[in-house]
Amino acid sequence: MGCINLLDPLLSSRIAAGEVIERPQSVLRELLDNAIDAGATEIRVSLDNGGIDRLSVADNGSGISREDIALIGSRHATSKIHTQDDLYSIETLGFRGEALYSVGAVSRLTISSRDRSTREGSTLTIDNGRREEITSAAPDAGTVVSSENLFGDIPARRAFLKRASTEASMCRSILVAKALAFPSIHFSLTVDSALRLDWPICATLKERVMFLYRSEGIAEADTEELHYESGDYSIDIIAGNSAVKRSDRKGIRIYVNNRPVDEYSIVQAVCYGYGELLPGGSFPYAAVFIHDNPELVDFNIHPAKREVKIRNAAEIHHAITVMLQNGIKRKIPEISPLQPEFYLGKAERRESVFSPQSGNPSQMHSPQMKEMPETLSERVSTYRERDSRWLEKAKALSESRKKLSEKVPEPAEKEETEDIPIRYIGQAFKLFLICERGDELYLVDQHAAHERILYDELLSQKTVQPLLVPIRIEADAILDEFLSGHSEVYTKMGIMLSRRSDGIWEITALPSACRQIETEITDFISSARYDEKELESKLFAVIACRAAIKAGDSIDRWSAEELLKKVFQLDEPACPHGRTFLIKLKEKELRQMVGRSGDSNGTERVSSVPLSE
Repeated sequence: MGCINLLDPLLSSRIAAGEVIERPQSVLRELLDNAIDAGATEIRVSLDNGGIDRLSVADNGSGISREDIALIGSRHATSKIHTQDDLYSIETLGFRGEALYSVGAVSRLTISSRDRSTREGSTLTIDNGRREEITSAAPDAGTVVSSENLFGDIPARRAFLKRASTEASMCRSILVAKALAFPSIHFSLTVDSALRLDWPICATLKERVMFLYRSEGIAEADTEELHYESGDYSIDIIAGNSAVKRSDRKGIRIYVNNRPVDEYSIVQAVCYGYGELLPGGSFPYAAVFIHDNPELVDFNIHPAKREVKIRNAAEIHHAITVMLQNGIKRKIPEISPLQPEFYLGKAERRESVFSPQSGNPSQMHSPQMKEMPETLSERVSTYRERDSRWLEKAKALSESRKKLSEKVPEPAEKEETEDIPIRYIGQAFKLFLICERGDELYLVDQHAAHERILYDELLSQKTVQPLLVPIRIEADAILDEFLSGHSEVYTKMGIMLSRRSDGIWEITALPSACRQIETEITDFISSARYDEKELESKLFAVIACRAAIKAGDSIDRWSAEELLKKVFQLDEPACPHGRTFLIKLKEKELRQMVGRSGDSNGTERVSSVPLSE
């Protein structure tokens, strides 16, 4: 007797459904795609027991005719494509005709709809692959699709589902992912009769994305909106600035033709675009919406349609990187004043946005009440947008003086336009240099600041020092090939590499700043695989980090004052690794912290705030 037999149709349908439907989240993903494709402007989702007992999606779309209801739920039945050529120009979210068939194979699926054109209503039920008679019951408009008792007839699959709360959370995540790309649709989510999400129709894409960002504690002032168009594609990005970061890449969301996808190369482009704006190990919040020519995009790869092939991916990758490099700005931390409300458990969070053109306050955001953090480090929560002249209020005065002197000689006794002096106060915790400048107090991380200064000096001056004894490097085949093609890049940076034989290289000269850190340089060369620009920036960052004053080092007054002078001449208040090294506090805010008001030169009044409250 032969070993091969034909599977029972019901069994084969459940096997096939397992590729598409894994849990309630999978059901919701497919039903949302259909509702959006139907032209709905309102979609209501309802879950019972995490969607396991019941999951319902109601929309006000075009509806389904009775003729189509008779075919719906059959395998490969779809209204989205008709010919093979349609696969290469897909503009809808659904297209395979497998979703409802799969849901109907593993649950009790009910589809009730009213056709918008004929006003005819009909309802079809498919109970674990068994079709029932079509009835005339229907909603007043649109379509309601429900899935009940998911995997009820497949106990082994149901046993792998998680708790109801976890499944509901996953469903919410997929709803949010779909809703972000469609601001013209009202989405709501009800879980066990309680409304959990209600996102109304929005006028812009940024307005919709801010529903998500605000729920994660991100203020609109800390986000940027970027747009770019070119030939076959356009890109919209709503992203956080340098004040907004997280420890993983989950805050980076990629959409291609309104479909959320997992595309690592584009995630990588976002990270490249931020560059040194974020410290090492930190990642941004960014929602990237790519609208590409459908003929250049292929989603027919994975059953869940989370993967995509993009023919012009390299061009889009470059465009995203450049958009972020030019559009995202750094913010400088400021210590928030402790208002009297702090003693009642609340305080104001205020933010001033400075105009890059003038350097003066151009907009004040209304105060928002929030819980005041417990520690001082947590109070460093407000940020000021970086201006390319972030510390040049005084420098602007001296520049004005220079221009004026070209026309009219200035009297020697006139001192109003002199650069604002820096008064060094001291060192705190053998890490922070404290200084006073005008009406502002500054805390400067001595290591990060010195590291930045050395880094900039290395970029501008590459003094080479020959080595009496060359440093030997043993390279594997991959490194040997890499160095053979990139040795001239190291030469431009003052590192002379010479190939002695297969796999044997020698360093014959180094920049003068690399003395006593030859081991770090050798380790870097042995492991680095970057392009020319990255090689230079990362190598000099290593050199500057090793040569800079360390946290814990004592520093004399003269050295501290010289370091601070150079700090206030920098254009970028961040170390080469992207960490901001400066915090400032205005005199007025410091007085508010201790309850004082009034001018420092006049009569002051001390506010009385009972500590017991």
